[in-house]
Amino acid sequence: MDWFKKFLKEYWLLVFLVIFFGWLFINLLSSHMLFPKDDGLYSGGSTWGDLAIHLSYISAFTERGIAAFQESPIFLGEKLSYHFISDLISAILVKTGVSLRLSLIIPSFLFLILLVVLIYFLVLKITKSKVGAFLAPLIFFFNGTIFGLYYFWQDFKKSTLGFWGFLTQMNKEYAHLGDYNIRFSNIIADYVLPQRQIILGMVMGVLAIYFLWTYWDSKNKKNLLTAGFIVAFLPLIHAHTFMTMVIAAGFLVLIQLLRNLRGFKKIISDWIYFALPLLIIALPQVLFVFPSGKSFFSFKFGWMKGTESFWWFWLKNLGVHSILFIVAFFFSKAKLKTFYLAFLGVFIISNFIIFQPHDYDNMKVMLWWFLLSVILLAGFFEHLIKSLSWKSYLVIIPVFILLISTGILSVYRESYVSWLMFSNQDVEIAEFIKENTSKDAIFLTSDKHNHLVPCLTGRRILMGYQGWLWTHGIEYQEREKDVKKMFEENEEAKKLFKKYKVDYIMIGPREKHDYTVDESFFNQNYLIIFQSDDTKIYKTTND
Repeated sequence: MDWFKKFLKEYWLLVFLVIFFGWLFINLLSSHMLFPKDDGLYSGGSTWGDLAIHLSYISAFTERGIAAFQESPIFLGEKLSYHFISDLISAILVKTGVSLRLSLIIPSFLFLILLVVLIYFLVLKITKSKVGAFLAPLIFFFNGTIFGLYYFWQDFKKSTLGFWGFLTQMNKEYAHLGDYNIRFSNIIADYVLPQRQIILGMVMGVLAIYFLWTYWDSKNKKNLLTAGFIVAFLPLIHAHTFMTMVIAAGFLVLIQLLRNLRGFKKIISDWIYFALPLLIIALPQVLFVFPSGKSFFSFKFGWMKGTESFWWFWLKNLGVHSILFIVAFFFSKAKLKTFYLAFLGVFIISNFIIFQPHDYDNMKVMLWWFLLSVILLAGFFEHLIKSLSWKSYLVIIPVFILLISTGILSVYRESYVSWLMFSNQDVEIAEFIKENTSKDAIFLTSDKHNHLVPCLTGRRILMGYQGWLWTHGIEYQEREKDVKKMFEENEEAKKLFKKYKVDYIMIGPREKHDYTVDESFFNQNYLIIFQSDDTKIYKTTND
């Protein structure tokens, strides 16, 4: 027990973080990942949208195995071009007997706790500050501009509710307000919960930064080899983190060369240790997962500033953070300043280059600059503590509260926003499909994002949700026209069913809503294999 007492004495702040974030994440994941209620399975907040695509990948891997790696689960015949490892882990858990719900929760929870621990030790390694290492994960995960507080207060004054009533019925995420062009949103609400691939990506990214910093601090090239191996496995885990680490490493090389041109050979020979794993391990992954013949890059100054001033846009989106980051930079030690400049370079590039069709996704790159900025701030807090002793907390505590208040509002809202994801009937139909159709069967459905066929059965569909197809760079316009014809133009439909080798046609509430369906045509020409009050499934051939 002595070792345990020593551990608690040394790391009691870390233990507090693990307990707090453990409680927070298990509650958020539980309520967002297919939470069962009387009428079906629920999700909520920003997760209600993106959870469906992860379910589509998990179900495809679970049902179709190796064959699922050959094409996208949301667009028949399209190459699989997505970082899928986290969903593959969940699929493996399902195959071992774990429920679909727990397969979503367990790995995300474990990786999130690991991420908190790694951020703590990374900050401790760089700043030597236990207080800074304690505060940094809280500032990082509860990010949000102070302007969000202003809009929260304005909305509260306009409402007829009491403060607590308004707090429990917020219809906005105050860290992400599109109407006011506040885009640098809360990391938990808009990334950790809905975009589950980023969690393992961040674990690997923090590890990579740890060893990059260790090299920067000691110039031991073995640390570059370790960092290179970590980064080399990122393309299939999280492509944005892979891209960020490569760009940051490039800036680190440039900074070294500018500071010591005479040491050119030594610097390049050191960084070969980082580059070799990328060439051997990462390059094949990039070639496998990246859409061939397509470029996602575009140029756009100021990210999502629109017509606003660049400086006003970022002051509004970062608020107090921006001022404190600048102050913290000037109080940082020289070695940390130069290391930080590499990630500042990433941030600057992200304000000129859009890395994918959806501009908003650039924040997946920018958040690494944000993390390094938080580390600078942690170091500044340590400087204040050493300079002012206990009086420093008269500054640190109110500043800390300002930094996390808007993020707390966003995360708190996530704790109670809940919407139906799949009805009980959806689940029953999905079970029927899995029991009565081939795993490789092709279904004609609407493009509803949470359609039960791709999400719960893993069967192939002609075309899924357009929003995902666009962000994945898939040209779907011709297929979209064909799907419409298959539902609405009877004679043309017969030809198209043969062209796409459609096995089954689902006509349910969404199909009837989106298309003018002549059900009598389908009743006369195709075999009904399933029928409920509002849904029919037809087989295109009667064996």
